[in-house]
Amino acid sequence: MKAEEVLNLLQISRKTLHVYSKNGRIRYTVMPNKRYNYNEEDVYKILNKDVKRKTVLYARVSTSKQKNDLQNQIQQLKQWCFMNGYTISAIYSDIASGVSFEKRKGFFEMLDEIINNKVEKVIVTYKDRLSRVGFELFSYLFRKYRTEIVVISEVGSTELDSGEFFEDIASMLHSYSMKMYSRHRNHSIEVGYEG
Repeated sequence: MKAEEVLNLLQISRKTLHVYSKNGRIRYTVMPNKRYNYNEEDVYKILNKDVKRKTVLYARVSTSKQKNDLQNQIQQLKQWCFMNGYTISAIYSDIASGVSFEKRKGFFEMLDEIINNKVEKVIVTYKDRLSRVGFELFSYLFRKYRTEIVVISEVGSTELDSGEFFEDIASMLHSYSMKMYSRHRNHSIEVGYEG
């Protein structure tokens, strides 16, 4: 971790950082360019010394018709946590597409907590509950904030998956067709006729 990042994260002076590194509180390595690379673990240990990081659940379905499935997901996650000895700090959920993040209020609330280094684990039933696309990106991003994604099942509900996948495709097609219609309509108005 670069010095600037450490200073911003811990809100300390360069002199304090120097003291922390000399007394071993923050370990470092000297890079070939003579700059210091500070140990992330040590920095986060100082940042979170009084804060117990959370284990949170995240559940999602695509449509309000699937509210029962959402409740079942949450129940399944709670049972899994109980059986595996996890204490649940928060539950986030959304009724929104797995492709778009436009209406994912719960996801963004959870993301804010992750960015503030308050979350140790995010537990989901299946990878696609977090996102149908780009799961690896979220996994990478969360790791940067020392947050682990725990997927309790690699095999999803085929009925739920196929229904949601159809809903997501239909939503994307509708959005695309509306853009094309709008583009055609605007072009027609510019040319001077409507059709």
